[in-house]
Formats: sequence, structure tokens, C-alpha cells
Amino acid sequence: MSTQETLYSVPLDLQTKFIFSTSGSASSIVRHNDAIRKLGLNLVYFTIADDITPESYAALIKSPIARGAAVTGRGGLKSTIIPFLDEVEPLAMKTQAVNTVVNNSGKLYGYNSDAIGLKTALIKGLETFGSDIKTAVIYGNGGVSGVAFHVLLELGIKVTMVGRNPQRVEEKKRQLGLEHISHFEGPYDLVVDATPISSNPDFLTAMGLQELLNGCKMVFCHNMPEKDHKINYLEQYCTNHGICFVPGKWMYNAQLAKQYRLLFEGYCKPDGSTITEQNILETWGIH
Repeated sequence: MSTQETLYSVPLDLQTKFIFSTSGSASSIVRHNDAIRKLGLNLVYFTIADDITPESYAALIKSPIARGAAVTGRGGLKSTIIPFLDEVEPLAMKTQAVNTVVNNSGKLYGYNSDAIGLKTALIKGLETFGSDIKTAVIYGNGGVSGVAFHVLLELGIKVTMVGRNPQRVEEKKRQLGLEHISHFEGPYDLVVDATPISSNPDFLTAMGLQELLNGCKMVFCHNMPEKDHKINYLEQYCTNHGICFVPGKWMYNAQLAKQYRLLFEGYCKPDGSTITEQNILETWGIH
């Protein structure tokens, strides 16, 4: 820790429960814990900085001190943690992606809140920009790609998937039970970037990405370097080339609201009232 950083402390007692996460900057740790404390809950948001196996992460979430966890795409964890959970909702099984785990009396329940987040973001993008989107391509084959396939098909958009490793793309389609959906060539109306590549100033050197962007009307970017006050180079490119840009925060805000509704189920505010979605949105400063 540099001399410029300040330690962040939260009160703990024997009844304190932890909400774990496999990602989170120093600023997000403060943001989440401040919001939880404003609601008056005896919960602490704690991030795991190092890589962790799905078995170890599930064991940690199952411990008596845990209320639940956020699961990110690091190392394919959203998919690989599934066998170590007690129950998984149908949507999470269908998309092969669990991003929220709740510990209820020692049993682990897996959910996916990314789907509602992405659907909300895309609908908002269509309403905001008025674009006529008939075809889409998903770039990347990580945890959010399965969610994107599910959402785009649900919205009636013809979709395919590409990536730097064609074999991994085909394997992902097999995992999702979508191997019967044939690939088709662009240009595509919508490009869904399901990678962290927008943090790289040389992102256009990625195999095939420039070709995908040529002729597209809209881009959705899952990555959010701007959250840590860094440049989103894909957003910059879209702005310079007149392409409608749907930011990852539109997805993040909607999925966070659902995620915390799941994690807060059974909890009340100090006055005994139920915690509503509006409470979550207001406390996290989501508009």
C-alpha cells in the first residue's frame, strides 16, 4: 500500500456476515461498504484480490461468517463454480453463468443477475439512440457471453459469437446448447464486447475486432475502466466514428440492484422496514 492510500475500516462483531467478491477496486470497496452501512446492516463487503479456485471460493461462501458473494468472470469462475453449489436457478444453468451466490443456512444458491442487467442496458440503448438492430455479434467467450446470447435471442435479434480463439467459441456454444445456431458474416448492427479489451489503447489490434466495428450501428461494452477514472478506448473510438455506445454501467446498475435484493432477502432496516429496490438504488447513488 502506498503512502497516498488510506486504510478503510468497518465495525465488526460476532454477528457480522461477509459478502465476498472476486473483484473490486479500493474505491468500490468503500462505495459498497458505505452503502451497506447507510442501510444499517451488519454486513461487510470484502474482496478477494488473488486468484481462487471455484472449490475454495464455494467453501469460503459456505462458511458461517458468509452471507453470500459476487462472482466475476475471472478465470471462468462464473461457470466453474456451478458444480460446487447446492442449487442453481434455471436461468444461471441455461447461461452457464452464476454471478451471485447466497448462503442460506449453510446451503449455497446460485443466481444470475447479469441477464436482467444486460437486457435493461440494451433496451435503454435502443430507446435512447433509436437504432434498428436486427443482427448482433458477441466478441469474446467469457461468462457474460452466454448471458448475451440468451438476452439477444430473447429480444429477437439474430446473433453469432466470435473471438480470438475459434475453438473456445465453439466450446462455449456447446456448453450453452447453441451449437445448432450457424455462424453468419457481418456487417453486424450491434457489437457486444464481452472482454476487458477496451482498457487497452491498442485494442484495435485484437484479431478481427476492427472488421466487426466496420459498419456497425451500436456497441455495448461490458468493461468499465471509467469506473476507476481510466480511459475506455472503445467508447472513445465509437464517439470518434459516430457509433452509438451503450456503456457497461447501464448493465452494472440494473444487475447490482437485483444482486443486492437477493443478498438482502430476509434482512430489514433498523426500523424493521423491508429493504426495497428503491432503497438500494438510492443508497448506491444509481439513477
